[in-house]
Amino acid sequence: MITALCNIYIGSEEKSALFKETFPLVYKISDNWLVYIRGKYNKQVVAFIKKEFKDHVNNITFFNNLDDSNWAKSTKIMLGKSKYDYIHVFLEDHFLLKPINHFKKVVQSMQKNKIDYFQYSFFDIGFSKNSIEHLQPDIDNNFYSFDLKTQDISKFQKTNSAFYPFSLTAVCSKKYLINLLVIENKYLVHISKYIQALMENVYFFYPRNRAFWFKINQIVKYIGLRFVIYPAATPFNLEKSLFCCDKKLLPLRIGVLKEELFANWDDDNKLSNSSLIKRGLYPKYFRLQEKNNLELSDSKDYTLVKGEKSYHQYCPDIKRTTTIPKKYICVKVGELEISSDFETFVLKTGQSAWVVANIPHQYRAIKDSVYNYKII
Repeated sequence: MITALCNIYIGSEEKSALFKETFPLVYKISDNWLVYIRGKYNKQVVAFIKKEFKDHVNNITFFNNLDDSNWAKSTKIMLGKSKYDYIHVFLEDHFLLKPINHFKKVVQSMQKNKIDYFQYSFFDIGFSKNSIEHLQPDIDNNFYSFDLKTQDISKFQKTNSAFYPFSLTAVCSKKYLINLLVIENKYLVHISKYIQALMENVYFFYPRNRAFWFKINQIVKYIGLRFVIYPAATPFNLEKSLFCCDKKLLPLRIGVLKEELFANWDDDNKLSNSSLIKRGLYPKYFRLQEKNNLELSDSKDYTLVKGEKSYHQYCPDIKRTTTIPKKYICVKVGELEISSDFETFVLKTGQSAWVVANIPHQYRAIKDSVYNYKII
């Protein structure tokens, strides 16, 4: 079995809604949930958990009044209630794409292979399954696994610079997570965003910025200081790139998934079209209930003859898409059948509809048709 750690900040209705979608997908991965919800919507989220999961009394330990200014300190306290030697770090914006039983088999495989850490989301980033054979890894149904040693760091900095020996999208050993938390047990000095911006202007951008502060921290740790690039209230300082990985964390047994397990809903993490929104897999609906009409006098007219089809999908080509694009479609003449995997409907002359533009969809002309549209 595995302990599931949920120390997250829910400060918006959007984040609350995401939690209510993603938490039920993974709830059965553990009978030892450690839950601390911070932010404006904490009471609402806790009430949701208690209402939806009647066995929460046996499976969940809720925490209150921990140190909200220091994520590492509060998490270390939470781990005092963990029953198991492996930890799943839950993040509310990542969706489990496989059945829960598959996830359980992956965890069993991890334990069998004595893997210390694997990244459960952002599939194929860092170590691609197609670029790992040269390491002569051990292979089973779920993982390629290998030992990451101190002498490997400089090589991987050149060949796999995007790999993180620890990312928050982590399933890891409790021992490894505690070692990461101990590193943060210093007087933390948050580097101003203005200083970081200035450094980037003189070529201290990634990975130079991480390498620079790593070297500084190797010196100041002896007087109990640690410079961090993120506020201590967030968990992001725990993440270790190949350019800021403390050697005392090594060696590590690393697992690389053979199949995608989770995906983020909105973040491409520098890989184009990897988020669920970009792939048209989120949200799980197509037609919108909006009633307002748009003025389309300046829009281009398109024509389809009877029986002709046209295929569509739109999402802006940016790193992170947090606002789902909407499309307003109006049929000027004729009759169009509009369909996606979720819904099919017909628009006749003078009728219009709103849809989410990122979901793949098609138009089929039932009659010769003229239509136009607008994306916002």
